Formats: sequence, structure tokens, C-alpha cells
Amino acid sequence: MFETLFYGLSFIGTCYYIFTKRLFDFLSLSFFSSLVYFIPGFSGLIINPYNTDETTAIYPPCYWVYDLVLGINLFTVLINDSFLQDKSIILKGDFKPSLALGALMMGVLGLAGSLIQFPDLYLNRAEVSKGELQEILSHQADRWSVLWAMGASLLAMIAFKAGYRFYQILAVVLLGLDLFWGGNRSSSAFVVLALLVLSTQHEPKRLVSYISHWRYLGKTLLLISLVAIFFISKLILPLLQANRMDLFEEIYPSWQDVLFHAFVVSEPAAIQANLSETLRKGIEVDWYHPVDIVGQLIIGGDWLGMQSNSHYLSQKDLFPQLEYGLAYNIWGDIWASGGWITLIVFVFFYHIVLVLGNLLIKRSTGYSLVIIALFFSIWAFYIHRNNLLFQLYLQKRVLIFAVVPWLFSLIKIRWNSSHPKSN
Repeated sequence: MFETLFYGLSFIGTCYYIFTKRLFDFLSLSFFSSLVYFIPGFSGLIINPYNTDETTAIYPPCYWVYDLVLGINLFTVLINDSFLQDKSIILKGDFKPSLALGALMMGVLGLAGSLIQFPDLYLNRAEVSKGELQEILSHQADRWSVLWAMGASLLAMIAFKAGYRFYQILAVVLLGLDLFWGGNRSSSAFVVLALLVLSTQHEPKRLVSYISHWRYLGKTLLLISLVAIFFISKLILPLLQANRMDLFEEIYPSWQDVLFHAFVVSEPAAIQANLSETLRKGIEVDWYHPVDIVGQLIIGGDWLGMQSNSHYLSQKDLFPQLEYGLAYNIWGDIWASGGWITLIVFVFFYHIVLVLGNLLIKRSTGYSLVIIALFFSIWAFYIHRNNLLFQLYLQKRVLIFAVVPWLFSLIKIRWNSSHPKSN
């Protein structure tokens, strides 16, 4: 029954979002992101984390979670489209080249710091042991890689929305290096999704028109290609970084193998394996302690000692013998913390935040607009693979680093006004 309901909600929601004349907003992004991460619900298969070439049947109660997320999304979009279409919250801002310059400097500084402090990590990764690699990526290099990724992301958002061609090229270079050297797919995905939302805010359209009209067909195919690349890159990047692309044909001898590993036993299958195991074992952990949440929301929470001893859902609870890391499943994480009632409340909260994003993006301008797009795109899309604390960290990170180009621009403008150029 619940599996059938999942298929029905997926079909009804897809038809609504494709054929209804409306803006492609954060609720749209959330719905289609859910379908991507719920791919195992369509196949009925998840991976066996101890043998990733092996699949196993999904635990049936997972469909209860999928139905809950999709059902509340459709309920929310109907309320949004019926009562909030003409409502908006305006945050004004401007675009200035100095904003792009500030973001560029931030990205270059992060890149330089990464290369200077950890040259082997980026230039000779094949010589770095797996243990050393995990230690560097998890702790030591994080500050530089985050600075690099956020600088590149903000630069891309500013440059493409404001039309700064030179900075667009530099943004693509920085993001490309972050992707191929840093192995970070997330930043590029965030930027593409945020720009996608921004590009469709001019007037309400039926999504089907982007497919049926030749004018938009090329862009639609490009977007589909980027989605496919996002999944396939997970297979290529580790080999590319280790300079062992010669092993690709040995590991994936046919295109069927590539497609199987990219889409059937891909990241969504691992994430839903987490959910499946959480529900199957009936794991219960502590609810998120207010101290931890506040500590994640403010700057320097760790430095202030804002940490509790609460036990949250971890990989050791699910797969104690697993030696590599799996992405989290936010829905299983919340369920383990408080059961079905807590999960229902959180799913509603998640969609209320998306509605807030829709209200903000409609008429906000300039730099405020691109920050809104990036912030809420991450909330809509990436929440599927995190726990609550890490998701809050990602949201906080956008707001904190967004201040840097703004401060740089403000200082530069005031400096120029107080030191006018002499003719």
C-alpha cells in the first residue's frame, strides 16, 4: 500500500510541477531532489554497505518516510500556490565588481593555503595513505578547502547573476579545481542549482515548455547532462585524483557497469541503506540537545565549549564493522531522535523554511538575492544526505562567508571615496 502511494505521489507531484504554470522555486527543487534521493524507492533496492556490488531489498517502512516527505511537499505547494503567490519579503542589495573581487580573493587564498600546506594532497595524492588522506580532509585541510569552496561558490553566484564575464571564467576555473583537485562535487552542484532557480524567476512557466520549445531544449539537455555527470563523477574522481584512470575499464568493463554503479548502487542507495537499517533496528538515540544546536548556529560555539554529551545517530550504530564513511540520512536521523511525531514536525518545519525562501527570492535584489538562492538551495537539496547538526553548519557557513565579500566591498568603496584618484 505505502509503496503504491509512493508511486502515486511521485507521479502526481511530477505532473503538478511540470504542467502547472508557476515559478521553479525551492519547493520545486525540493520535490525533484527528493525523487533523486528516493531512487531506491523506485527500484526497491539498496546497497549492502559491506559489499557495494551487492544489492538488497529496501525495508518496507522506508516508504512511510518517502510518502511523508512527498505528501507534505505537495500539501505545502498547494497552500503556497493558493495563498502566497502575490506575497513577498524584500531584501535589497546591489552588485558591485568589488564583491566579485572579494569573493575571488577568498577563493584564491583558500586554494593557495591548501596547496602550500598540503601539496601532496592535491599534487601527488597517490602517495598519500588512506588514513592520512582521511585525517587531512576531515580536520587539518578543512579550513582552507572551505575557504576555497565558498570563495569559488560566491564568485560564481555574483559573476553569473551580475554578468561579469571575466569573473565568470575565474569562477569556473576555481570550481573546476575544487571538483577535480579537491574532489568536492558539492560546491559545483550548489551553484548550478541556485543559478537554475534564479534563472527561472522572471515569469511563471510550465516546466514542460522548457522541453517542448526548441529555444530551451538545449539548456534542458545541458541540465540533464550535468545531473548525470554529478552521479558518474563519483566513480571517476577517486581514480583521477590518484592518477589511475587506467583502472577505469578494469573496474567498469561496460557501460552497463557504469550505469549500475552510478545510479543503482550510487549515493542515494547508500543513504537509503542508512534509513532502512535505522528503521529495521528501531534505533533510538538522544534528541538534539539545545546546546549543540545553538553552538552550531553561532560563531565559535566549539571554542566556547558548547557541546553536550548527547548520543546522536552514528554509523557505528548502523554498520559497526564498516571501515569507510556513508552519507547521513536526515529523515532516519530525526526519526531515531524522536520517533514519528518528531519526524512529522521536522518535515513540516523543513517545508516552512522553503516557503520562507520563496517569499524572499521573489523581489529581493543584488547580492542579497544570490545569497538567498545559495542558502535555500542547499537547504532544499543537500539536506537529504546530512544530519541536523551538519546541515545547520552548512547553512551557517553560507551566511558567515557571505559577509567577507560584502565587508571587502564596503572597505574598498570607502577607501576609494576618501582617496580619490588624481588626474
